[in-house]
Amino acid sequence: MIAVLQDKQFISSEELHEAGFSNYKIRKMVSDGTLSNVNRRWYENLNYSGEINDFYAVPVYARDGVVCLISAAVYHELSSERPAWIDVAIPRSARVPEGPDWPAMRFYRMSELRYEIGIVNIEESRNSFRVYDPEKTVCDVVYHRNKLGFESAMEVVKNYIERTDRDFNKLIDYARHLQVESTLRSYLEVLL
Repeated sequence: MIAVLQDKQFISSEELHEAGFSNYKIRKMVSDGTLSNVNRRWYENLNYSGEINDFYAVPVYARDGVVCLISAAVYHELSSERPAWIDVAIPRSARVPEGPDWPAMRFYRMSELRYEIGIVNIEESRNSFRVYDPEKTVCDVVYHRNKLGFESAMEVVKNYIERTDRDFNKLIDYARHLQVESTLRSYLEVLL
């Protein structure tokens, strides 16, 4: 496989075609064990030697997927939990994709406003995924506190407060738009 594609864990059929690989050559790489067919659009590079990150699989299974809730909190070092799945936000109008056996994914349909606020594109080497920024993550965890647990929400808010790069103005602005301002302010009052 050409060097351009060696540092990607997942490669789309489109990228392979753009790199000059024919369907015949792609099928040959699958039979040789160089690539593994994940779905109709994606292949896993079995010769990938970089750092493995389960988040790289999110756009493979959910084109519009964004890492959210506790998974995003773990990414931003706001939570000490280690869930056995990846929390993934998708637009409310999107079809819930069939996730892989590993890494397991839980999909959350979100309204347009809730889905679009705070998305950050992460590029690591040539691999990429999308995750919500810390402020949106705090708002989402507070919003879903009944499902996630009060302690989880409290830990995320507490760890956010302790960050040196926190942005309370942005946090309150998001909270206002996402209708969790009063709940978030009560959390902040307890912790500050």
